[in-house]
Amino acid sequence: MEKICQFFRNNYVLANCEDAIYKKAFSLNLSHYQISQVPDIIEKCETLMKLFLNQNKLTKIPSSIGSLMRLQVLTLDYNKLDEFPLCICRLVRLKFLNISCNSISCLPPEIGYLTLLETFWCNNTGLLELPTEIRNCEHLETLGVRGNPLQKLPDAIGALSSLRWLTAEGCELSDVPLTMALLGNLVHLNLKGNRLRRLPRMLMAMQKLRFVFLNENRIDELPTRSQLEELRTLHMLNLSKNPISLHRDLQLMALRQTNLYVELPSDPADISDGLTSRASLNTQEQQEDQARGAGQDMDSSDWANSVRTSELDTTDESTLENNIEDLSVMLPEMSRFVTTF
Repeated sequence: MEKICQFFRNNYVLANCEDAIYKKAFSLNLSHYQISQVPDIIEKCETLMKLFLNQNKLTKIPSSIGSLMRLQVLTLDYNKLDEFPLCICRLVRLKFLNISCNSISCLPPEIGYLTLLETFWCNNTGLLELPTEIRNCEHLETLGVRGNPLQKLPDAIGALSSLRWLTAEGCELSDVPLTMALLGNLVHLNLKGNRLRRLPRMLMAMQKLRFVFLNENRIDELPTRSQLEELRTLHMLNLSKNPISLHRDLQLMALRQTNLYVELPSDPADISDGLTSRASLNTQEQQEDQARGAGQDMDSSDWANSVRTSELDTTDESTLENNIEDLSVMLPEMSRFVTTF
C-alpha cells in the first residue's frame, strides 16, 4: 500500500512541475510529499523564484537546480541530506536558504558566492564550523546555527555588517570573537545553552543590540555597574540558570540603577534546581514603554523571542503571480504585445 501511495505522490509532484513549466510559475511548493528525489524536469522551471522542498526524504539534490538562476527562496529543511549541495552556490540571486535538520557537518567555501543571501537557517545539522567565506554574505540579516557542536565562531563573522538576528543556542561555545563588536546592526543575540563563563566583552560596543540571551551557560558573576552602564541600549538580558555568584544582593542594588530588564536565578538555593525567576529592574510601565519602542525600532514586536526550528515555516501558500517582485521575468512576455510606431 505504501508503494502505491508513493507512486501517486511522485506522479502528483511531477504533474505540479509540469504545470509550473506550462504556467511559467514563480513559486513551486513540493514540501511534505515524502519524495526521495527531485524530478529531473525541475531544471525546466526556469521562471521559479521560490522552491519549497522541505519535509521530504531527499538524500541529494540534482545539480540541475543550480540552473534556476532566478531562484530567491529555497527550503531544504527536514530532509536526509548528508552534505551541502554544491549546486546551491550557483544560485547567486538566493536571498533565503533553510537547510536545517539534515546531516550537514560542514559548509563549502563556495557558500561565499551567495552574496545576496539575507536569511540562512542551518539549525541542528551537526555543523562543526562556519567557513571564513561566510564573510562574503554581506547582506545577511538573519543567521541561525542553533543546536550544532560549534566550539567557536569565526572572526570573519564580524564582516556581516547587515546582521540583525544571530542565534547560536545550544552549541558548545566557550567564547565569542571580539570581531562581533563590529556587528553594528545586531538587535537579537541568542547564546543560550553554551559554555560561556563571563559576559562577552564585545556586547558593550554593540549600540543597536536590544535582546541578549545568555541563560543556561556557566557565568558565575553578574555584570558590574560600569558594564551595565555601557549596555544602556539593551532592553533584555537573560542570565537565568547560570551559577551566579552569591554576592547578588549588593550587585542587584547596582543593577536597579539602570533602565534594563534582567532575568536571573531566583536565589542561590534554586540554582542547582534549575529554577528561575525574573528580577525586574525597572517599573512595569518602563518595560511596556521599552516593548513599544522595540516594536517601532525593529518593525516587529517579536524581536525578543527566538523561533523554534520546527516553527520556521516559510512555505508560501499563495503564488507570486499576484505579487510580482521581479519584472525581468514578465518583460519578455509583455514585449510580444508592444507595437513600435
